[in-house]
Order: sequence, then structure tokens, then C-alpha cells
Amino acid sequence: MDAPTPRTLPPLFRRALEKHADRTAVVSGERRLTYGDLDARSSALANALVGMGVDPGDRVAVLLSNRPAYVVVDLAIVAAGAARLPLNPMLSPSEVEHVLSDSGASTVVCDAAHADVLAEVAPALATSLDVVLVGGDEAETPRIENATVSRYDDLLAEESTTPPAVDVEPGDVAGHFYTGGTTGQPKGVVYSQAGLAASLYAHLAELGFDGCDTGLVVTPLSHSAGTFLWANLLAGATTVIRDGFDVERTLGTIESREVTWTFMVPTMVYRLLDRGVDEWDLASLDRLLYGAAPMRPDRLREGIEALGPVFFQFYGQTEVPNLVTTLGRQEHAAAAAASDADGDDRAKRLRSAGQPCLLVDVRIVDPETGDPRPTGEPGEVAVASPYAFERYHERPEETARTLRDGWVHTGDVGRFDEDGYLYLLDRKRDVIITGGMNVYSHEVEDALGDHPEIRDVAVFGIPDDDWGEAVHAVVVAGSEALTAGDVRAHADELLADYKKPKSVAFADDLPTTAHGKVDKATLRDPYWEDADRSVN
Repeated sequence: MDAPTPRTLPPLFRRALEKHADRTAVVSGERRLTYGDLDARSSALANALVGMGVDPGDRVAVLLSNRPAYVVVDLAIVAAGAARLPLNPMLSPSEVEHVLSDSGASTVVCDAAHADVLAEVAPALATSLDVVLVGGDEAETPRIENATVSRYDDLLAEESTTPPAVDVEPGDVAGHFYTGGTTGQPKGVVYSQAGLAASLYAHLAELGFDGCDTGLVVTPLSHSAGTFLWANLLAGATTVIRDGFDVERTLGTIESREVTWTFMVPTMVYRLLDRGVDEWDLASLDRLLYGAAPMRPDRLREGIEALGPVFFQFYGQTEVPNLVTTLGRQEHAAAAAASDADGDDRAKRLRSAGQPCLLVDVRIVDPETGDPRPTGEPGEVAVASPYAFERYHERPEETARTLRDGWVHTGDVGRFDEDGYLYLLDRKRDVIITGGMNVYSHEVEDALGDHPEIRDVAVFGIPDDDWGEAVHAVVVAGSEALTAGDVRAHADELLADYKKPKSVAFADDLPTTAHGKVDKATLRDPYWEDADRSVN
């Protein structure tokens, strides 16, 4: 007898598409697709994929900008029982080549805007490609060597809209994502059908999606936004898709579409607050999800004052997608209303990543021995969850280092307080060791960020002959009057001597990775280019 709850993705989405057939699923500009439209289109494309020889667990790469076809393609991959391999459209050709070569993917769905990237990398691949091309003028599309090219619209018109009959097991591969690659070549992270199904149940439970929601997606669907959209679909809700983030267009869309939730990385929230929101009616906004990087407490307070109690933080990583801990709207509001000066511990929680999610166990361990650390002491964050990754693709040694006895060793340094709130201090690789003392860059960034004229800041270690490493800060100033002396004076009031920046530089903005995180490697590397190692 089959399990009553689907542990694979095809029946899970089949139920949602049939149940909500008449509802609006996706909106982009003036285009609207119902759940029934998605069902018919994705079934046709799934049949085409099966006809190309795609079997359950085979990787299907997706190189698309945000558009309604992205949702159809994702659902087609699910219906075919294949494994989704999302490629961030901001990746360089060399990065795309690495992912396709490393994964062994032989099927790629690509839009016309990125066809030139495939044309550049396909000849170098060991495997010939089946390419499904979305949109664009056929006459203007570059020739892609070492590939058989089909047109997306032709496949939808030619294939049956009855979903293919595929045999998918809970342990089959359903997802193959790649890490950000900030410490070398990106690693392939493999997920099972059961793992991704559990992840979606967790998203529904933790983030509260329901059929009354209208979500707004402006970040790439290849990353966290794609999972939020999937959960929104299972709830029978509507998702508005935009390709790229523009402050005024985003605010206007929230108002005109009566958006109830959206997702932003902190840098986007900062730009929104710097622009000001008073011109728009944002009363519909119920949840502003943020993650991928920490948000400064002073800016959170500013955001809550401007937008109300809508902020919802999630902490996760590629190996445990999105949901390790959360800090909910009520906790944000209570912390913002509390005062450090009055000794109210709740005020500190704006610096936290929240508490563990329902299906997650989190502990702080010694990074070398794996032994648990006492409450309050820093160590490596280790996570166990039914939606943790299965393995790194063809990297057994790295898998063994990261996944030990069912625990994912995240590489993040954190600590728990007495109330069970997790505070993230740094990535292990970003801890600054100066004069034998550990300095956690997030702690210094939080302290400097309290200065009213510091709009953004990144802290990292640079070579120092006396101390090994010295604390260095790159500051985005809110005023031309701000000086390095002002920054140091502010640090004098808040930080121990060994934590204070020994040097300060100014920048117009901070570089970010393709996933929206501050790219410290780009900032740090020039200081270390003449050194024989990245620590001193």
C-alpha cells in the first residue's frame, strides 16, 4: 500500500495542479497562466523530455531568466521524474561550462538571451547536448555546435498534454544544485526526491503560504526564490514574476498587485529603505522574507518602522536549503520595540538568526572533534534534517568531511544563547586570527553598522607582519563627511582593542556574488595576492 503522503515530487505537484486548475498561478506583466495552463504545458514538455531520452534522475539544466516559461520548465522536469539543475543566469561562460561538464547534464533548457553562452561552451563539452530553446527569433539565434536544438513553442504544440507515466522512487535524485564557489570551483549538491518533498512541506509549515497569497519574485528563480515559488504553487497561490530588481518597480508592483509576500537579500532591502516607501500603499505586504546574508540591526529597526512587522528571516545553505532557523515577524517586532539600554535581552535578537525549524536539529560543535560546545560558547554549526543534501556529486572525500553521522557541518561559526536563539558569527574561513585571537567579522560589522553614517560595511583580515592578520573595514558612507577617524572612534566605544579595525577604506558600494551575498573574496584578494597563503 502506498504511503498516504507523497514522498516524491510528481504526485505532489500533480495534486496541486489538478486541485487549483482554475486559479491564477503565474503573472508576468499582462500575461497570466492558470494552474490548468501550467499542467497542460508542463505535461507536453515533460513528454518531449522523455522522448529525448531523459530518464528519472537524469539532470536537466535550466539556463533561463525569470519568466513564466521557467515555471513550466521546472514542472516539466518534475513530471518527467528528472533532476532539476538550475544555472544562475549571471554565471560566466566558464562557470556554465564547469557545471555542465561536472554534472554530466546532456539536456539544457535555455532562453534566447543565453544562447550565445551555450554556443560558446557546448563545443568543449565531452557530451553532445539536447537543447530546448525558449523564445527569440530563430534567424537571430546563434548556431550551437555539438547540440541538437528544439524550439520550446514547437514542443508544446506537438506533444500530448497527458503527463508521462514515470516510475520515481523516494531515493531517486530530484535536484542537483551548485554552491556559490567562493572557495574554489562550485560543488554539485545532490538532493533526493524525498528530501525535496520534505523541504517543501517545511516551507509550507514555516513560512505560512496559503491560497490567498500573492507572492512577488524578483531574484533569480535558480536560487531560493524558485523554492518559494514551488511552495506557493503547492498552496494554490499566485506568484508575480519579475526579471531583476528595481526599487520603484518593486514597490509599484507590491501596491498594484496587492502582494502579500516577497523575498529580498539585505542589499535590496537597504536600497528600498534608502529610496523611501512613503509614496506607495504597501498595506497588503504581510511577509518580507530575507536571507542569504545577515541584516544589520539598525536597518532592521528602520525597516520595521517604515514597513511594519513584516520581516521574516530564514537561515540555511545549499546543503540544507533555506530552513535551518527562522526569526519570525512577531520576534522581529518584539526585538525592535525592546531596548538594549533597559537590559531587555529581546533587543539582541535582531542580531540572531532565530531558532531551529520544526524538522531540524541544530547543535554547536568543536570544529575539529565534533564534540558539542556549551551554551554561549562559539563553535561550528551542525545540522540534521530530513531535507539535508544526500552528497556532493562525485566528491566522496568532501562529502565525508561535511556530512558526518547524519549531521551537516555547515562551516559557519555560531553560538546559542540561553533562550535557544542562534547567533552566526562568521564563516570558518572568514574568521580573522590576529595576534592569536579570533575576531568574528559579523560582530565587528554589526558594531560599525550602528553608526548612523555607515550605510554598509564589510570586515575581513589583511596581512600584518606583527599580528599575522589585521582587521580591515571597507565602508560605504552615508555622508562625505565621514572619515576613517570617525569609524575608529565609533569602534573605540563598542569593541575590544583586538577587534577594532586597524585600517579603513571607503567604497561607493560593496560587490556581491551571483547569489546576492557580499563578495568578500573580491575585496580581500588584492591584499593577499603577494602572499603565499590566505592567512598569515
